[in-house]
Amino acid sequence: MSFSSVGWNSFGTERQYPTYKWMELARSADFLCRNVLGIQPGENIVIYADTATDPRVVNATAAAIHTIGAHAVVVWYETRGDIDLPPPKPVEAAVLAADLVIEYAIAYLVHSQMWAKARAAGISIACLTGMNVDMMVRCIDPDNYEKIQAFGRAYSEVLRRAKSAFKVTSPAGTDLTMKARIPEAMARPAAPPTGVPRRRGGMLVGQGMIPAARETVNGTIVFDGAIWPPSEIGAIKKPIELKVVNGVVKEFSGGFEAKLLRNWFAHFNDPRAYNINHFSPGFNPGVKRITGDIVEDERVFGCLEIGIGMTEVPCHTDGIILEPSIWADDELIEDEGIYVEPTLKKIAKELGMQLWVE
Repeated sequence: MSFSSVGWNSFGTERQYPTYKWMELARSADFLCRNVLGIQPGENIVIYADTATDPRVVNATAAAIHTIGAHAVVVWYETRGDIDLPPPKPVEAAVLAADLVIEYAIAYLVHSQMWAKARAAGISIACLTGMNVDMMVRCIDPDNYEKIQAFGRAYSEVLRRAKSAFKVTSPAGTDLTMKARIPEAMARPAAPPTGVPRRRGGMLVGQGMIPAARETVNGTIVFDGAIWPPSEIGAIKKPIELKVVNGVVKEFSGGFEAKLLRNWFAHFNDPRAYNINHFSPGFNPGVKRITGDIVEDERVFGCLEIGIGMTEVPCHTDGIILEPSIWADDELIEDEGIYVEPTLKKIAKELGMQLWVE
């Protein structure tokens, strides 16, 4: 996803109309505010957006907040050339005075010091960076939302059955092994999937987490879906191969995009930039293909997203593996992008995913 290819102006002419899917958008925005974020009358809700953000999404959300009886405060500012750069001071001032914050800015700030201050102050923040009309209508679907949550809970339980290890492969060449986080992963209650946070806020629904110990990750990652940042890549044209030793990326190979990615990590001049951070399966039925918008791409139904880089740098890159096969110990959960574990297969069918109907 690059700033030249994201935002509402990247769509076809018919999708740029102010009235495009306006009724569906209103329904999704209302559901987001009432049911997902649980906004209450009288609360102060700050929405911040940069000039690359789809204004229709911002306006629909503000209207939904106002309808609830809360105060919608919208802050617009210029689009920055990179992520997590310090925002203009009035943005931070508004965020730190809010009860809840919704991030729609394309050049997101989720790893910035501003967010760290807000979290420390107990302010809930919803990262919905780069949201556009189509994304909101497809991914925040009132008709499927509870089933997506059920899928996430079931997936968390399946992953928690692993007593020792996980394995990931893909047709493009991914071949990774890693140990389960034991005993911590088994001792605590099952973590909710991303999108069902303990506090309000969090991320877009439709993504889970594999409880793997970072320092035990070894093998080969082949990203063949999308990578972002750096903003020069987005949807991948030629697969990018990474060699991982004890949870640290050691080598990059592939075409020109692999060189861009290698240079992106190198420019931080910090060894923590190469650390594997997380493994996140995608399962939002509204996302069936790579779009170039990373928030959607990491939720393609059946994909696996791997986050690299520690936020303390700050450096965090998300890459997408398509058609992964995932094992928890000796149990095959997913076979080349198709969930085969019985419970997950059943819910996938209920979600209307055609590849899971047999």
